[in-house]
Amino acid sequence: MSFKETIQEKVIPTANKIASNKYLKAVSDGFMSLMPVIIIGSIFSLLNSLAIKPYQEFITKIGLKPFLAIPNTITNDILAIYAVFFIAYNLAKYFEKDQGVAGMIALFTFLAITPINNTANIINGFLSSNKIELAKGVAVPSSNVIPYEWIGSKGLFVAIIVALVSTVIYNWLLDKGLSIKMPDGVPPTIAKSFAGLMPGFVIIILFMFLNKVVTLLPMKNITGLHSVVYTLIQAPMEAFLGNSIWSFIFAIFIAQLLWFFGIHGVTAIILPIFYPLWTSLTTANITAMNAGTSLFELPNIINRSFFSAYALVGGSGMTLGLCIYMALRARSGQYKTLGKLAFLANICGINEPIVFAVPMVLNPYMIIPWIAAPLITALSAYFLTVINVLPRLTTIIPLGTPVIMSGFLAGGAEGWRVALFQVVAIVLSAVIYIPFFNALDKKTYENEKAIAEGELA
Repeated sequence: MSFKETIQEKVIPTANKIASNKYLKAVSDGFMSLMPVIIIGSIFSLLNSLAIKPYQEFITKIGLKPFLAIPNTITNDILAIYAVFFIAYNLAKYFEKDQGVAGMIALFTFLAITPINNTANIINGFLSSNKIELAKGVAVPSSNVIPYEWIGSKGLFVAIIVALVSTVIYNWLLDKGLSIKMPDGVPPTIAKSFAGLMPGFVIIILFMFLNKVVTLLPMKNITGLHSVVYTLIQAPMEAFLGNSIWSFIFAIFIAQLLWFFGIHGVTAIILPIFYPLWTSLTTANITAMNAGTSLFELPNIINRSFFSAYALVGGSGMTLGLCIYMALRARSGQYKTLGKLAFLANICGINEPIVFAVPMVLNPYMIIPWIAAPLITALSAYFLTVINVLPRLTTIIPLGTPVIMSGFLAGGAEGWRVALFQVVAIVLSAVIYIPFFNALDKKTYENEKAIAEGELA
């Protein structure tokens, strides 16, 4: 069996199943729904922590710095809360059940298994560990608080699990008729709310019971579902799958290969599998940046910003350099016109005209540069980041942000370096594409010439 036949008979059917899997699509759609939350938080974090001394002195002096910190606190710092709602919301859509009720059940279930601390316990623990005694008659303030530790990036995997499992149970119970049915004439909104009561009771009790059982496991530092999931699943996946240049390269390779066979590789592979990991790594960078860590010393090189700023310059396959070359140097009228028409969209990462009109799909002339361009660019960016030529990235780039501008945003105070590298990446990708495109362009030009001569004859 040839390589092409293997891909078509084994890889593509598997990729199609992944792309159409309702659970992975719900996770993907849920994280896409978080884009406004993440982008707003990231931009305010950037404004609050720009490492420019006169700017920092100015915003501190006028009292603006605490104000700029608020949006990140209520966005990226509690990202898991938004994630659990939107993932459940999107999965309920595929089950054709009430999305708002499903999201609400997932949200209060997630909060029910999230540790709640008391300020008195926290303060007394600090005093005891440091052998500090309060003056006689001084009372320690007492109030319940939800720690940020498990409602931000560290709680993302629990959010995914709770959202998916709670919505599956909600759907199953409704299909079995285990819900409170209101009489005819009751407004639909009220009827849907009551229909969610029994599933809500079952789901929250089930997860609270599991959370209690987990605490009985003979494992160190395990205090519930949050800690066990983070310790056994999320942290290892972030270390060995998310924050690895080789897993990043593998993800890009598979995504580009699927694109070549007509399957949207980013949707099939990147969004459902890697985005949750890369999002967590991005928020960890944001937290470190807000704590005063240098952009060159942030904990994670690989994250969502790295993918957007370096592997998607001009869209999948890094086609902007090719588009510019086509507009300026193509011999055939077909490709010269295509390059001119696709240029503006390609600047904003919208390159479907190039993908389907060159085409890149099932075009043996283009498979090598189509896969090689983003891989070489990503490896180059990673190496330059390791040696501190490029900064580690924090700001999530909104979809459709033009090249160069996206670099300035992603790199914060050092964004000029990222933007400059993007210019280099465009040139590098063009160099990779040119020999292969010239062969295709020559063939097309000769066909156009033959047709024109035939018409004249």
